[in-house]
Amino acid sequence: MYSESREEARDFARVRYLIGNKALAKELSIKGQAYNSQMKAAHEKAREAIYLQRPGALQRGSDRLIDLHGLHVSEAIHILKVELGSLRGMARASGERMQVMVCVGTGHHTKGSRTARLPIAVEQFLLDEGLHYTQPQPGLLRVAVY
Repeated sequence: MYSESREEARDFARVRYLIGNKALAKELSIKGQAYNSQMKAAHEKAREAIYLQRPGALQRGSDRLIDLHGLHVSEAIHILKVELGSLRGMARASGERMQVMVCVGTGHHTKGSRTARLPIAVEQFLLDEGLHYTQPQPGLLRVAVY
């Protein structure tokens, strides 16, 4: 919805600029930027709603679960940063090492590509953050947090 409106405003702005109506082009460009901001806000709201409907950060014995499968890579990395940041704080406060299970899925529902992007991106994020992890089964990572 917002992306179509954004693209339409940008296309009209481009045409108006090319025919010399720079004032209208600027107005349409600003309108396109507003649609872009609305689209980003809608994506953020949807990301939170999807994640909160799941048993994310659910306690399973001594393990916690962060379920990211089905999210876009950028959405999943954002949630992972927030959740791991919170868990790191808890681990440091208690002086204990914690484990968290991160469900990334195996990519069976990846559209337009044969390679699952989420598991690769999450593993790279964990490496960049210096976090140790194992993969007890495909699509599931066990991360040590301390």
